[in-house]
Amino acid sequence: MNDAKPAKSPMDPGYLKTEDQSEPLKDPEKFRSVVGSLLYLSVVARPDIANSAAILGRKFAAPTESDWTAAKRVLRYLQKTKSCSLRLGGAFEEPLSGYSDADWAGDLRSRRSTSGFAFQFGGATISWASRGQTSVTLSSMEAEYVALSEACQEAIWLRQLLADFGERQAEPTTIKEDNQGCLAFVRTERSSRRSKHIDTREKFVQELCQKNQVALEYCPTELMTADILTKPLGPTKHDRFCGLLGLE
Repeated sequence: MNDAKPAKSPMDPGYLKTEDQSEPLKDPEKFRSVVGSLLYLSVVARPDIANSAAILGRKFAAPTESDWTAAKRVLRYLQKTKSCSLRLGGAFEEPLSGYSDADWAGDLRSRRSTSGFAFQFGGATISWASRGQTSVTLSSMEAEYVALSEACQEAIWLRQLLADFGERQAEPTTIKEDNQGCLAFVRTERSSRRSKHIDTREKFVQELCQKNQVALEYCPTELMTADILTKPLGPTKHDRFCGLLGLE
């Protein structure tokens, strides 16, 4: 890989949109070893590869030659950006805030959506996640609502953690969301024919808003930092959201 051509983004945006008809990988252990390392790196230091690592992690059982090529592309991207790191500190007065997003039915095989969230404190990104949802959602609003509920769980945990460190959050934690239908659904007390099937565990978002622990705010899609955590992006968008995450 030392002489490999650097990649401008960790994954081809069309990777999930095409049927994989390549041959099974002859040595799947090397794929699992590389992806395991990528997953570790994505959790501790590199949110920009979190989605790519999560997608490749779904192929552990039976990787193909195409999956191996995709994994090597992430390595080529890391080779190009090995000097990048997260910026910490600088805006100490900024309270805890977050971004929540979802890619609806992005996996062609399972038709499950991907949730992504990122939280910032004091001007720095301190928590992020990219994970496949556990069930198939029937609309983009529902996918966004499931992702929002996961982000709210992380927000409550972070508020408790910061309180233990003496940084108690007096005001509600703002979570930004780019789906107007999702925001409207949280604010209403009524269930419609299109939304009554949503599992009741997601309803706790409304309760957190009522308790002033969380405040929801609309965010335009082009400024939705968590977009990088839900699907592979082209180089231009990927670089822009890396900057919003604080990767320099």
